[in-house]
Amino acid sequence: SVRDLGSPSFGLKMAIDRDVVVGPRIWPSGAMISQSGGHGDFRMLHEVPATPDRLSYPERMGMSAIADSPDEVRKRTREQLLQGASQIKLTVGGGVSSPYGPIDTVQLSVPEIRAAVEAASSWGTYVTVHAYTPEAIRNAIEGGAKVIDHGQLADEATAKLMAETGTWWSLQPFLADEMANAQPDAAGRAQAAEVRAGTDNAYRLAKKFGVKVAFGTDILFDGARAARQGAQLQTMTRWYTPAEVLKMATADNAALLALSDRRNPYPGKLGVVEVGALADLLLVDGDPTADISLLSDPAKNLLVIMKDGRIFKNSLKN
Repeated sequence: SVRDLGSPSFGLKMAIDRDVVVGPRIWPSGAMISQSGGHGDFRMLHEVPATPDRLSYPERMGMSAIADSPDEVRKRTREQLLQGASQIKLTVGGGVSSPYGPIDTVQLSVPEIRAAVEAASSWGTYVTVHAYTPEAIRNAIEGGAKVIDHGQLADEATAKLMAETGTWWSLQPFLADEMANAQPDAAGRAQAAEVRAGTDNAYRLAKKFGVKVAFGTDILFDGARAARQGAQLQTMTRWYTPAEVLKMATADNAALLALSDRRNPYPGKLGVVEVGALADLLLVDGDPTADISLLSDPAKNLLVIMKDGRIFKNSLKN
């Protein structure tokens, strides 16, 4: 099961659900909603200033939606919901891969964030945000967002606020390793280095204050690295025991997915092995609670893969 936070994945989700192709359950956000010049603004400079009758290609394809007032944010939120979004994604601060907004910028006002939260709440779901800095995170929480994605630059006061408000922290083990997203220019590499330098502190703060932490990946446009997500689970043992990592990636992530509530596209319990739950099972050749590196080579070490009671791989029959 995956939570997709910014792409036109509705068609792929439908194809998987109808058994046209094999794939995971998808909780789609649709287009990420961004202010002009924000993390989700991918327009070319010749497309600025914008006019109502001329959307950029990323907007037309459903990758991003530009909004610059509470009313515009509310409208863009409702547009994603009508297409089947299970949760709403806002970009409330700059990012490493932002074409324009540097990582230190604060984006979307609290009233704009609140407009998205109100619209999503009316449909029985929630808002998650892209944010790195303390101010962006605090604005998101004040506006009613339930999940912070990234947040590697958070300080102690902000981590404590997340814990006190029950806000989820969807962290990724961003490090200078083979799983890092490549950056094409010096500015992007400098911002990536800043985020990676904050990764250890972010996990330390999450553990110190007892923040609800989810396991995230943020692998962009790279099928080969997506197939190696198990290596990121192994990386997590820098901060957690193998058993804690496995719980985070299963039971805890399942609790995060359940925040979609009435917009949950797959009602049923995930992340547990019990009667009545969705029957997802992995049979590992070995003990991952002792050696989580086994999951870094799923082709070799995952002997059985079961989704919803259907077996998609069974090496035991050989």
